[in-house]
Order: sequence, then structure tokens, then C-alpha cells
Amino acid sequence: MSYTSENRFPSSTKKSEIIRLIKLLGYKNHGSYESEKLGRVDEYHWFDDDDYKSWYGVELSIYKDRDEFCVGTRTNITRSYYDLSHQNETIRTLRKFFGGSFITDEGKNRYLHPDSNPPEPAQSGCHLAYQRFGANIISAMIYLESRDFPQHKKEPIGLLWVDNKNPWIISNNLQLPYFVALLEDYFKSTFIALLRYSDNKNSFLKNGRLSPEHLSQISEGNRRIEESITELMPFQNISTICKNFKQLDKSIDFASILREPFRRRKQSLFTSIEIMVDKRHNIIHRGMIDTSLNNNAIKKIIFDLEASVVKCYKHLTKARGWQYDKWWLGNQV
Repeated sequence: MSYTSENRFPSSTKKSEIIRLIKLLGYKNHGSYESEKLGRVDEYHWFDDDDYKSWYGVELSIYKDRDEFCVGTRTNITRSYYDLSHQNETIRTLRKFFGGSFITDEGKNRYLHPDSNPPEPAQSGCHLAYQRFGANIISAMIYLESRDFPQHKKEPIGLLWVDNKNPWIISNNLQLPYFVALLEDYFKSTFIALLRYSDNKNSFLKNGRLSPEHLSQISEGNRRIEESITELMPFQNISTICKNFKQLDKSIDFASILREPFRRRKQSLFTSIEIMVDKRHNIIHRGMIDTSLNNNAIKKIIFDLEASVVKCYKHLTKARGWQYDKWWLGNQV
């Protein structure tokens, strides 16, 4: 689902003036392409990193239709309040300076309407981390279903010297470092967003021992101090991850959530994550191939990984009084 608009300008309007104005509005050029219907189409994009305001940004296209220059804008379902607000501001400013008319999904000369109030920055940062995790999970699922090794059996046959050379088994093992990286990125990015706006920030800053490289990056504006502090903290061991969040905010108890009974299993999600991380370490540090990792085992790991993050994010939004939202179609948890 997307939110679109089109501004049409009088024939006297110059393209160079349109480009000058959209650059003043913060858009950056992302190249161009040739369209059979419209000819040359110039692509631009706007994104606001400040206080996690943008979730998707605003896409903008300049093209010519029936001898009139037009500007089209687009945001999608993952857009933020500020993305949609800037889209409206772009439409409004273009009409003010060049005249003409515009049309949106709301109708002719009607602006788009945000469906919520602006979120607080910490909420927005945690939302971005969660949605990025969802996009990465989708990538993992696409890869899983797209592989094909037609000359090899998908299931291990029970002979170690054969199974540890099977590309299906090797491929499954090589996905584990990626899964752990997804988990680490989600929790680390969420922690940075919470720490950045936390009343408890000073206690972490006092204990942080930043390197000269970190201090130089902060001084040059290339890195925030919260990122540097978090980079020094471990975010692979799930037990340590949970302790980090508990120390930052006592209302966030991921360990209890992940240790709860899950779908009548004997093994909790907490234990499943620990096992997955241990398998990853065996691959990275020892070069060991786990021949038990068939396709069903990998699908279960992906399911448990997604279920763990979904349950943690639901707990976080409930603890903070934020709205829960999930745009990607995955497992129902």
C-alpha cells in the first residue's frame, strides 16, 4: 500500500527551477531512468534521521506529461507521521511557487491525512529497529525458499563424511551467523534508542570507557555517544542482553517473557536462542558443520527467532504504553 500525489505545473514552468526548490526541501538525487510513456524520469528521495523521524522517507519523481512538467511523490505503508507531513509540505510548497493543480489519494487538491499523532523519539527508534528486523526475516525466508541444489538430497543420510559436504546442510549452517546478527542488531538498535532518551543515561555514560577512535568519531559528528557506549556492550548472549535492558529500565523484563512456556513446548524461547548462538559459535570459531541442521530445523530456528523478537517488542510497547504495530506477514505469535 502506498500514498501518492502528483503536482502538474503550467507549461511555462522550468525544470531547473523545480529541481532547485526540491533540493531546498531536502531531497537528494537518486538517478534517473527512461520510461516508454513519460520519457526521462528523475528520481529523488528525502529522509530525516533526526530523532528517528523518518521510517521510509519520501520518494519524488520529476517527469513531463503532455508538455507539462509534473512531480509525483510517494510514501508507503511503513511511512512515519513525519514522512507524510513532509510529503504534504512538498505538495503545498510546489503549488505555492509554481501554481497548477495537484491530486492525491484523497482527491483533487486535497492533502493526505496522517492517521496518528507523532510518536515520541524513543518509540520511533524502537519501531525502526523492529521493522528492520522484519525486513531481514523476510530476506532470510526468501533465501531459504530460493536455494536449489538439484544434484544433492535435502536431508542428511546419516554418514558424517557425506553430510558435512552436502550443500543443503552447509547452506543451513551458514545462515546461523546471519540469524545471530539479526538478533544482535535488533536488540542493540533498540537499546540505543532507549538509552538516547533515558533518564538513566548518566549511569551508563559514567561507566563507559570510550577509545580515542570513538571520541574522534563523536567529535566529528559521525557517531552518537549512545552508539559508542552500546558498541562496548555484548549483545549476542541473550542472558546479558536481558540484563542490559533490565539495568536501563526495570519495567523491561525480556528474560521472563522469553522463559515463559511457549506452545506447550518443554524448551523455552530463551533456551532456543542460547542453543542457536552456541551453534553459531561452533561454525565461526571452530569451523564445525552441524549435520543435523536440515531444512525443517532451520525453519524452526527462523520461527523461534521471529517469535522471540515479536514477544519482546510486544512486551516493550506494553511496558512503555506504546502502540504495537507489525507490517510484515510472518508467523502469528
